[in-house]
Amino acid sequence: MKKYDLLKVFGITFLAVLLISWFVPAGSYSSSSFSSAETAVAVGIYDLIRLPFISIATFIQYLLLILVIGGFYGVLNKTGVYTKIVEGIVKKYKDNSKKFLIITIIIFALLSSIVGTLNVILILVPFFVTIILKLGYSKINALASTIGAMLVGQIGSTIGFGTWGYLKIVFGQLNTSFTMTSLVLVRIIMLIIITTLFIILVSKKSVIKNEVVNVKDKKSKKTVEVKEEKINIPLYKETRSEKGILPLVLIVAITFIILMVGSYNLSYTFGITFLEDFHEYLMSATIGNYSIFSNILGDAPSLGSWGNYDVIALLTIVSLILTWIYSVKLSDAIEGYINGMKEMIAPAVYATLSCVIFAVILNMNGTDFVNTIVHLFVGEEFSIGGTTAATLVSSFFYNDFYTLIATMASPFSVFEGNVILIVSLMFQTMYGLVMLIAPTSIFLIAGLSYLQIPYKEWVKYIYKYLLIIFGISIVISVIANMMI
Repeated sequence: MKKYDLLKVFGITFLAVLLISWFVPAGSYSSSSFSSAETAVAVGIYDLIRLPFISIATFIQYLLLILVIGGFYGVLNKTGVYTKIVEGIVKKYKDNSKKFLIITIIIFALLSSIVGTLNVILILVPFFVTIILKLGYSKINALASTIGAMLVGQIGSTIGFGTWGYLKIVFGQLNTSFTMTSLVLVRIIMLIIITTLFIILVSKKSVIKNEVVNVKDKKSKKTVEVKEEKINIPLYKETRSEKGILPLVLIVAITFIILMVGSYNLSYTFGITFLEDFHEYLMSATIGNYSIFSNILGDAPSLGSWGNYDVIALLTIVSLILTWIYSVKLSDAIEGYINGMKEMIAPAVYATLSCVIFAVILNMNGTDFVNTIVHLFVGEEFSIGGTTAATLVSSFFYNDFYTLIATMASPFSVFEGNVILIVSLMFQTMYGLVMLIAPTSIFLIAGLSYLQIPYKEWVKYIYKYLLIIFGISIVISVIANMMI
């Protein structure tokens, strides 16, 4: 854990927010009307101890989700065929490893853009990370190609429920013509541009770590050959079995599809109620007076309305199914599950702690300094600059996208008509940019902890790309604003 600086980053961030809360007056919104409290609602010394615990209690779902993903991979290792799958893919791409990096980036970016449920996409991360590391790439290449690409896809969301779907639900109330396909061509162009640039970035900075590479010595200014050491791969244990891989591939693929469908609300986004109607029919089915499925399944929600706890439940069930199908001893399966969870304790805790700043704002009950800062930028007339500043600031403090836009709907409700579409586009892009670098980004922090990458190393890796994408986002927003 040398040079592992996440706790230091959290501490500095929390203290900075504490100081802001002391000196910036709090404010609140009622509809689009801003009211200043005249005085600050300060975070005190007592809160320094209390709020991290509140954060864990409030956002424990992320902690449990990450732990269960670890347990799931622990069971996959015990089947003995997971190693076969990994090694088969590594063998296939060994001579063209950069192709696999590009494929990985495209997969994660597209899934994030089209589906938008990052909690489900996160399940794929350890699998792809394992292959990338086995191919000899560095941990930061693995992080960029998976979680980095996932967050890039969020910036260029097309019909993702977790981004544009939420925007339709909230901001659609301010513009009744707001649909899932509003500005979709603009967003597709954005996705293509930023994904292409991200592929170029990752490809340019990708070096096979277990090969001899030429490095320039700063003191002697001579080029020397250095052979990098192999990397320990988290959540991967080489175990072999003579059993076939097909059952595992089919079960995991079906599980992932169910989770994606379960987490994407077609009713809110496209007005398709088939899943809710089927669920209602299924749960009301009876034999005589006995409710069959409602008693067997219990309080199972309809597909399309699943949250983190439903993902947790299904992953646990699938872990048990794989244990049975591959004849893994229950004691071995439990051991694998626990070992997998142990490996994910740090990422789970850090991901939860990344919500501490969010907990600070929630603890202020709607009268806080964020509203005051946002009010400084958002006037009665729409401007690209003011909206950009307001979305960047609010995105840092609200790391949950739905809460962000639900809270920010009030100051932006002064704008009418198609301007709301531009505001929505800017919330999507600026929030995604912040989540690619901020210490309040749940999935980024989980990834940094999972791969034990120092925060400052990631900042050095990504900051130039972010500046370029920031400029592109502004230009696209200006052009879109002129066109509507």
